[in-house]
Amino acid sequence: MGLVLATLPKPLRAQPKAVVNDQAQPLLHLPARHKESLDGAWRYILDPFDAARRGDNTRRTFWKDYRPPETGPLVEYDWSESPTIDLPRDWNSHLPELLWYDGPVYFRRTFDAVAKPGKRRFLAFDAVNYHATIWLNAEKIGEHEGGFTPFAIDVTDRLKPGENAITVCADSRHHPEAVPSAYTDWQNYGGITRSVWLVDVPETRIDDWFVRLDGDRIVAEVALVGPDAVGVPVRLMLGGMVLTGRTGAGGKLRLEARNKLKLWTPEHPVLHPMMIEAGGDRVSDKIGLRTIATRGRELLFNGKPIFLRGISLHEEPIGAVGTRRMTEADARALLSEAKALGCNFVRLAHYPHSEATLRVADELGLIVWAEVPVYWEQIRYDSAHTLMLARAMVRDMILRDRNRASIGLWSVANETPSNDARTRFLQTLIADARALDPTRLITAALNKNVDVGGAAEGESRFSVTDPLAADLDVLAVNQYEAWYSKRTPDELAQVSFTTPYDKPLMFSEFGADALAGYRGPRNRLWTEDYQAWLYEENFRLIDRTPGCVGMSPWVLKDFRSPRRWHGRYQQFWNRKGLISETGARKAAFAVLAAYYAKKGKR
Repeated sequence: MGLVLATLPKPLRAQPKAVVNDQAQPLLHLPARHKESLDGAWRYILDPFDAARRGDNTRRTFWKDYRPPETGPLVEYDWSESPTIDLPRDWNSHLPELLWYDGPVYFRRTFDAVAKPGKRRFLAFDAVNYHATIWLNAEKIGEHEGGFTPFAIDVTDRLKPGENAITVCADSRHHPEAVPSAYTDWQNYGGITRSVWLVDVPETRIDDWFVRLDGDRIVAEVALVGPDAVGVPVRLMLGGMVLTGRTGAGGKLRLEARNKLKLWTPEHPVLHPMMIEAGGDRVSDKIGLRTIATRGRELLFNGKPIFLRGISLHEEPIGAVGTRRMTEADARALLSEAKALGCNFVRLAHYPHSEATLRVADELGLIVWAEVPVYWEQIRYDSAHTLMLARAMVRDMILRDRNRASIGLWSVANETPSNDARTRFLQTLIADARALDPTRLITAALNKNVDVGGAAEGESRFSVTDPLAADLDVLAVNQYEAWYSKRTPDELAQVSFTTPYDKPLMFSEFGADALAGYRGPRNRLWTEDYQAWLYEENFRLIDRTPGCVGMSPWVLKDFRSPRRWHGRYQQFWNRKGLISETGARKAAFAVLAAYYAKKGKR
């Protein structure tokens, strides 16, 4: 399936017998494929009591599409009378009464299929949150667990000429062994949240490619699958360069050449057109070439030290209504606000964002931190099922995105507890990530740092001593001094951060809630003025922190969160954004932009 799939490390415990993703598999590089969109109007039925799966009966088996005569038997649904929803989108923003709905929803649509001899045909989903069960023409064809990564199901022998019906049960509930758990600081948007496709590929196809820079050489690995994958001539064109070879065992080929092309940088994000021809298949992409590495406590980009001027963001577009209906235009609008701040870096929290977002980052010149939702202490770090889910998410995220020039760091977790079970769990994910992509840096957002005290009264000297740090390339710290502590921003002068590890350190989160438009004395909580003051004092902390190579304050835009209850200031929104949900810039936006302008000149 992948190109550099070395034997992955064994999980902490034996894998459970149950299959996590039944019949579902990665189908990589969808933008390069011939495909038909199945987006648009779908019928839907809510099933809040999960009645359809409580026994197989004709009254409520929504996937069977019964059409009984008027005289019986009784059937309690009729797809032709069910409401419609325009997919992809979450159901929570579709109707006000569905804002907090958490459970199963069934979706259905029909489409026409024409026989295509010599082709394999897949139903491909960019994302369904959280658990998906899929039926085609009343036959169950697969399941997938995980709300942010793509999957596909081979339907070559299941499609029929003419009309076909697809039914999807999207269940947004998170069980105790889920990733993430049911408790998060963001809205659990349920539904078919990204696009659905009917994809055609040749019987023998180009399954994967991984093109990158290794020193001064271009390395390209290409993998074919199918009955005639061995001994196939391959031609790869990148910019003005042409590389050729022939696949060997397993349908794989490695090509190398000295690089003659311009490098990708945040200032000049050069993308080179790429095309691969192999047998009867042809694919194209846009590839940027660059390197990222560490040297002691320095972070090097294309061999030169860099400071990451960043911001964190959720996958939620600018608008009065919180939603996960993210278009390419929405992604561009969000990332353009990051560029307006002077950013060269964005942290995409706390799960894999859409592929369109990564491609826009490629174009705009934004280095990306990409993350899987191994989040907080509620994760079952002792569960083999949970580990299997997390490993699948790491695999699918990296295989989808490792050709994106913007990706600089893979993150395996956010704010996890420090104990042996968690550390072994994350070490497994780190080993997987390194096997899949040895060219990027590995990080995780850490917290619960040890306060070793200082010489003066009231002084705090935090040491980043998390045992996971030994396995990471870049150490990242979430800290909310003067917001979730009793200090005031001016008392941050008594705070310092250090680490015994000879590794780069960055501040992955800091910030304060502020209601857009609410002004007052700078020492008054919830005001734009307090948020701006806290930012100013954090800059001083960052400037005096040895080995600090960047930051990504929390957060670009106010976002929906059901655990933010304050009736005046929050109303179920996390208000730490530098812009409001509708895009109004707060005072701290200009403060951060001015700081980054100075940093960019150094």
